Amino acid sequence: MMFYTEFISRASAGVLAAYFMANSVVLATPIIQPAIQEAGELDLRSIPLADWLDAEEVTEIPWRLRISPAVLRMDQRIEVPYSATVRAKDLNRTGNDHELFLISVVSNSEGEWLTRPGVIRQIIDGDVPSEIELRFDTRAFVQPGDYLFWLVLYDTRTGKHNMTKRRVRVPGIRNDPLPDAFGRLPLVEIPEISRTDAGTMVRLTGELFLPVRNIRRVEVELISTMSPPEQWTNRGRMVRNHSEFTSGAISALSQIEIANGSLSITGLDLVRREVAFDQRDFRRIDWPALMKALREAETPAISAAALQGRKTNGAFFRDFLNERVNAEEAGPETPLRVFIIVSGSLLFERGADLSPLELEGDCGCRVYHLRFRLSRNDLFDELQKVIRPLRPRTFDLRVPADLRKAIAEILEDIGTS
Repeated sequence: MMFYTEFISRASAGVLAAYFMANSVVLATPIIQPAIQEAGELDLRSIPLADWLDAEEVTEIPWRLRISPAVLRMDQRIEVPYSATVRAKDLNRTGNDHELFLISVVSNSEGEWLTRPGVIRQIIDGDVPSEIELRFDTRAFVQPGDYLFWLVLYDTRTGKHNMTKRRVRVPGIRNDPLPDAFGRLPLVEIPEISRTDAGTMVRLTGELFLPVRNIRRVEVELISTMSPPEQWTNRGRMVRNHSEFTSGAISALSQIEIANGSLSITGLDLVRREVAFDQRDFRRIDWPALMKALREAETPAISAAALQGRKTNGAFFRDFLNERVNAEEAGPETPLRVFIIVSGSLLFERGADLSPLELEGDCGCRVYHLRFRLSRNDLFDELQKVIRPLRPRTFDLRVPADLRKAIAEILEDIGTS
């Protein structure tokens, strides 16, 4: 199964020159972000890669290499980010025509390869200002353990190359609430890159192991808000964080395996008051369609009708949930219905209709609310007023470890039904 866990817009996937801001001061060095390419762009049989890796470390192209500490992501994968940076003024000394490849291989501590080589490319054709820096950003997804990262930078135009290796230790998750979650994952996975009409996606093939050993039939529905919270729509960083948190949480939750039952997902665009995505009883989630819906939901352009009806955004969510919750009355033979609501902390337009939903009898359901807290000032949530009659069990998610704990508790709760 393939999981698209991250979306990179067309703008950031191309060659960009941008000045970074820090405390309102423009830093002196602009960065060119390399175009992301697939491994097929370089025929590895055309270069003596094995010989380079067996030889001593070499630096024929001045560069800076950074391997960051391992971090747990919201999709519950452990990531080791790393980057290589080359100054244009160093490249200009050998001409203005360059085709650079960063080749990555990860091995165990004994040198046995654990991945196929990952490759990204940057082409320079023409003069580049000397103050420009070129940066290759990539990452490896790993399990806890000790590794060797082998990195090669190769310029096909000049024939020059660098080779280095770095030891990386990835510690285990302390008091891990999901100790078996990595059981089916490869030790190391370098993501594949694929282009779509909407942009570029990072693709992983490994699957988490999140079983629910239930006896009674359980029907689980993930209901996620896709549009960013209204109070953050003009804050680009917050919108990006919401998008990354949402896609990561959905990626992890969509890998829940129910012994007897089904798993469905619905994505809601509250700003436009529409169902942006819906997939029922799936075995493989339609990631391209989901990420396209997420990208469209976060775009700032909306119709005049959607803008004029902003005071009904909360009512749209309530009415949708009312319909789902009251669709079937509980009975001794009916499945247990489970609703997992994924959202940020939502504040609606002043004067919005936030009356609570109304239950028609016993819904016989369990409701869990996974609520992102995107900053220390993200304290208020009006969605709670709407869903209060369902008596949801609410989990505040500030960091990926919070989601890991929430998933463990939900799986245990459902499994004992």
